[in-house]
Amino acid sequence: MNTGTINLLPKEEKKRDIKSIVYNIFMVLMIILLAAVILFSIFLFDIDRTLSQKLSEYEDVNIKTLDQANKLKVYDDFSNDLQEKKEIIDVLTEDEILWSKIIYDIGKYMPEGAYIKTFTAQGTELYKFLDEYKKGEAEEGKQVVSFSITGEALEYKEVLKLVIELNKIENFEQVWIQNITNINSSEMDKNIIGFTIDTFWDLDYFTEDIKQQDKAPEEDILDMELEDFES
Repeated sequence: MNTGTINLLPKEEKKRDIKSIVYNIFMVLMIILLAAVILFSIFLFDIDRTLSQKLSEYEDVNIKTLDQANKLKVYDDFSNDLQEKKEIIDVLTEDEILWSKIIYDIGKYMPEGAYIKTFTAQGTELYKFLDEYKKGEAEEGKQVVSFSITGEALEYKEVLKLVIELNKIENFEQVWIQNITNINSSEMDKNIIGFTIDTFWDLDYFTEDIKQQDKAPEEDILDMELEDFES
């Protein structure tokens, strides 16, 4: 009659085995999940390191490219400025602006009763004006000094004669008496005339070639058509 209690022990052992199996499966899954997380983290770290290296390389290339671009821009600006200066020099060379010729002409036109003490050339101002003119920054109606001379003469009429003769030199717009005074000369035992004369460039003469260079092809065609029409 006591056989009813004998079957309980195997049932308890069976329950214990199921819990153990479930626990073991859970632990295995956790280990697999942990390993997967670790492997995935390593994979992401490796990708991040590779991308960082690539990004650093691209940044270096970009910096070098930007540096080269800046150098090329500086060179381009220098080249353009040099070309503009060359064009101005070419204009002056073609027009034979030679100080030796100007000095020769001054000596040729100098009256017998006058002589020069100083000669001051002002060619730099002409270069500057032509540079400003090409950029459209030139002052309208501006006068640019060509050269200044100081000297002495026996009479006023000699100074006036010199002014008239200097106006014959090419490429000058105006000759102006800047100053004229009486000087008591102990060597000559008489009063003589001291003078300062400024001359100014004919700017229209020098800007004509620049105007022709800047003239659009359409304007040349229009001029030709007008000439044909007038003829």
